[in-house]
Amino acid sequence: MREYMTSNPVVALTLTLLLLVLCPRAYRVVETWEHVTVRYGVWEDLPVLQSAAFQRGYRRLNDVCKTDYYHGFMFSRGDNTKAMPIYDLNGALAGVQSRFRLPIGQRGYNSQNETISLPPVEVMPPVLKAFSDGRGSQHYTVTAYFNHPSLICSPLVSPGVLPGRGLYIQMGFNPARHFLSVPLHDRDLSPLWVRGSCLPQMGTHYFSNLSRALPCEKLYPLFLMYNWEGQLAAFGWLFQGRPYSLRSNDGVEWFRLTTPTYPFLFDTSQLPPCMFQEGFQVFGIHVYLRRHETLVCPRENPQRYPPSDKAHGNIRHSAPASQQTHDINNNEKIDIRGNYDGVNISRDEQFNSVDIRDKANRKPSSSNDCPVARDSSLILLTSVILLFMSVVR
Repeated sequence: MREYMTSNPVVALTLTLLLLVLCPRAYRVVETWEHVTVRYGVWEDLPVLQSAAFQRGYRRLNDVCKTDYYHGFMFSRGDNTKAMPIYDLNGALAGVQSRFRLPIGQRGYNSQNETISLPPVEVMPPVLKAFSDGRGSQHYTVTAYFNHPSLICSPLVSPGVLPGRGLYIQMGFNPARHFLSVPLHDRDLSPLWVRGSCLPQMGTHYFSNLSRALPCEKLYPLFLMYNWEGQLAAFGWLFQGRPYSLRSNDGVEWFRLTTPTYPFLFDTSQLPPCMFQEGFQVFGIHVYLRRHETLVCPRENPQRYPPSDKAHGNIRHSAPASQQTHDINNNEKIDIRGNYDGVNISRDEQFNSVDIRDKANRKPSSSNDCPVARDSSLILLTSVILLFMSVVR
């Protein structure tokens, strides 16, 4: 069949045009996530356009796209800093930042059950210092982008940068260079990411380096959630301690977990003993990229999830790459994905300047959306060439 299609340009072109009508995703990049929602306390949909944000009572915080702390135009509403949407030059939703502060003098715990300052230096980045409010309170931020960070404030696409939706975690104060690219499918995660529980309307959780041997000061702030097909569906932030303010006036609040409520998020068999220290607690928030009602937990397929020793601590690295900056020689490569480009950390940039490049996990569209799309580009190209040859003859 394929031979007949490629030998007859009229048939090939007709079928290709039909494919474009029936399956337009085959030839376009999916620019945005279908549904961006923050969750706890209430479900809050983030406005997908800057104009809609103004209509819903948000105010813009900056007039210059590139700031010293993030890229894009950030909006907030009232006292809610838990999920502040970021828009690109075209006014489209391009990211979200969470900002928090801790009560003055609050202490946390390390693996020896000794008290430590919060947030621990081991989780910076992705936690970054923002500003001090002049009353002794330090504010901190974590920022995620839904498009490549170099595209947020630029109308031009840089060489080697693929457009389209994704998830990029800011790892320094120049997000165009300092970011972590999150795989869009769980099969592309490195062994660093440990599969946890699957919970209805939340999906299958993955935590970085989580095991019973993990020091509590290295509890990584980012966790990921994938749907039953293994597609990225949501992510969340997780911090040790308790926030200065739990709830915003609009009803959005941090989730807060202590030992009795750990099963809300964790498989407790994977947790280190220090997390069961009296007084230990965590807080955070979920950010959904797909509709939560589609995140179900069917019976696991043993071929999809083969037996693994991830939960027992047999992981390649003892901490996320961003936490190993001081131990890495200049130009050493670390494979954060397991089989793709690694992490290039320059010694002179040090702690808050981690250059993480990942080009392999960006896919214009899914073959599950259009099963026949995998051969369509070849067919279209062949059709054009044959038509041109027939005209020349």
